[in-house]
Amino acid sequence: MIRSHRMWGAALALATAQGAALAAVAPEAAQDLATKSGLWTQLDSLAPQVRAGMAAGIERGAGPVSEPQKAKMLACAQSAFALAVLQPAALDAITGTLQPQDVAPLRAWYDSPLGRKIATIEATSAQQTPDPQERLRRGGDALSGASASRRASLQAILTETHSVDMMADTLIGMALAVQQGLASVDPASSGVPVSELKASLTSRRPQLVAHYTQISLPAYAFTYIALSDDELRQYADYLGTPAAMAFSDGTTRGVARAMTGGSVALGRCLKAAEAPQAP
Repeated sequence: MIRSHRMWGAALALATAQGAALAAVAPEAAQDLATKSGLWTQLDSLAPQVRAGMAAGIERGAGPVSEPQKAKMLACAQSAFALAVLQPAALDAITGTLQPQDVAPLRAWYDSPLGRKIATIEATSAQQTPDPQERLRRGGDALSGASASRRASLQAILTETHSVDMMADTLIGMALAVQQGLASVDPASSGVPVSELKASLTSRRPQLVAHYTQISLPAYAFTYIALSDDELRQYADYLGTPAAMAFSDGTTRGVARAMTGGSVALGRCLKAAEAPQAP
């Protein structure tokens, strides 16, 4: 029995040591990286997009929606997809994906002049030219005159950031959230049930991915138009490093989990809004 206890103790110590070696990064480190990378800015843009989609859905709806109902739906969309609601799920995905050795190279990049420059460009490019068609037109013009190396860098950035998959999944998540809101008012007038819409959107995901693949390269050409070929190459090289690839995986999972969490919060809010009030 003593020998078996010693063996168990040794196994436990080994498992503890291995667990420590594979420990996730501290939440503070993940929070710092999410802030510097612009992830929080990206998530903060979801609430107005869901609100806009829900408002458009209400206008297109076959059945009437009262002003109080509309106000409740839009308020629920705003609160359910607020940054404070979405952050915990995204943060958990990042801390669970990164390893301690990833933190230093990631911080070194985001604290570098080029890293800060690119983060600023990514956060502000849409604000400078908000019209998507104008962005694509100007990006297409920039892409047509780009060197082969610049096009290769843009393609590498697009691939390493998983942007196409993230955009497709975000669109599906927002469409489901909007349908969920419409169904809370009148299931018959909101179109197909949420379950059918989810199945339909999931089956169409390859087409969505193909669509975003087609438009993303000119979109990226516009976003990074101010970067030189060498700066763009440095960015592509950075995104191909193990730490950056792990961070891209973590943020992709984080956005997906945040969308799911927002949809759950939306359902709870809408249910609470429907509940009869106590006298």
